[in-house]
Amino acid sequence: MRVLRSIQVIPNKESDLRFLKLACKLFLIIFALFMANPAYASLPSGIDTLEVSSGFTLSKHATSPFWMWANRQGRVNPESTSSLFTRLRVNKNPVDEYTFDWFYGFDLTAGTNSTRDLVWTDAYAGLAYKNIRLHIGRKAETFGLVDSLLTVGSEVYSHNAPTIPKIAISTNGYVGIFDDLAVNAYLAHGWLGEEQNVTNAYLHQKYLYLRFGEDLPDQGLNFYIGIHHLAVWGGTNRSDGVTNPSGFSAFRSVFVGGKGGSDAIVTDQTNALGNHLGSIEYALQLKGSERDWFFYAHTLFEDVSGIWGGLLVKPGDYFLGASMINKQQGSRLKRINIEYIDTRGSVFGEPDDYFYNGYYRSGWTYQGYGIGHSFISFTELPNYTFIPQNRLQGANVGVALAFSDRFNPIIRAAWIRQQGSITEPRPGIDHYAFALSNNSTMSEGWRLNQELYFDVGQSIKFNPGIIISVTKSFF
Repeated sequence: MRVLRSIQVIPNKESDLRFLKLACKLFLIIFALFMANPAYASLPSGIDTLEVSSGFTLSKHATSPFWMWANRQGRVNPESTSSLFTRLRVNKNPVDEYTFDWFYGFDLTAGTNSTRDLVWTDAYAGLAYKNIRLHIGRKAETFGLVDSLLTVGSEVYSHNAPTIPKIAISTNGYVGIFDDLAVNAYLAHGWLGEEQNVTNAYLHQKYLYLRFGEDLPDQGLNFYIGIHHLAVWGGTNRSDGVTNPSGFSAFRSVFVGGKGGSDAIVTDQTNALGNHLGSIEYALQLKGSERDWFFYAHTLFEDVSGIWGGLLVKPGDYFLGASMINKQQGSRLKRINIEYIDTRGSVFGEPDDYFYNGYYRSGWTYQGYGIGHSFISFTELPNYTFIPQNRLQGANVGVALAFSDRFNPIIRAAWIRQQGSITEPRPGIDHYAFALSNNSTMSEGWRLNQELYFDVGQSIKFNPGIIISVTKSFF
């Protein structure tokens, strides 16, 4: 499910801002045509990837099919029947063999009929020192113990919303501590901007994952456990103009999930400062020479009681996944992923109202899109207030196939039974979503991407949609 009505940002009406947006669009189009000429294909060092894409989206109804817009970080408007777009991707990755290196990335999409004229998926720069990474800006990142290709996304943080600007320090993936133990850690400070019920609120994010077992690619067993903690804090309330504490003392309370001081609102003085949420995650990986198996389980929490209350995977409160990754050369079946989510509410005590907060009323959203699992939709109210439809069951299946360079389809199917919210449950409404995508490799770095989607359901008319794009890759 999706945000029922994405935020439509009204651009500044000053002519110079309009001109700037138009100039950026024209630049991308001209750059795409310019770089398509083979004479300009030779580029200086400092670029690992350079791609330019152009294409269009088209759907039958005003509400686009689910897979057409979900987990695209805001690049596709879920309420547009058609659009044209041009996308530019440039990046440089750090070299692992270097003690010290730098990296950057830009991923910019200009489109028509979009909630924004320009969507920055990536706009970051960073430094790498041995196994430590530091970056600032917008950076598309995959969070959680999930399938890296076919997942709908981690329960608490998917690719659904546009990327949030942050400054982040992390390990370079899993870093070995002992022979059978590796750690993956991350700490970030982000900015949620003006489009919130509490304006200019901060995002606190950190995770810690442990991997047990030897780091061998084709044999053995690995067990993973981790916790992912997030909090929205600080900012100024639109309703009364009250500014929340945002100094170091407040950050320290947010970091440990502690209570607010005397300068915090009353509820934060008795509970935790800010709006906290997160996930506890487990995974098991079985590795072989022909195929790998990956199994994972998540459960959400909203406060300390949610961490320790009940069982890890509680009935009515869990997210499960399983993947098979085929390593056999020449095999047509490359990957299968199956996931199931249930957020109807734990039978152990009072269920948490996930993704909503009585003070930070934008909930777990950014620029009108849900940040968490994309099956959970939101109803928009005035003043950037979003009510999550967070009582549901859902499942998705993804299959990756490979027949040739021209035909390597990915097939997806999802079932979502929406049952209202935790506070206002209702009878379930079934929604089915299907997707077929294929990326055809042509000559000299050209690719043709074809995507077909359609939705059906109890309250949904048959709704097909397509995306066609052409990409020129220089690196």
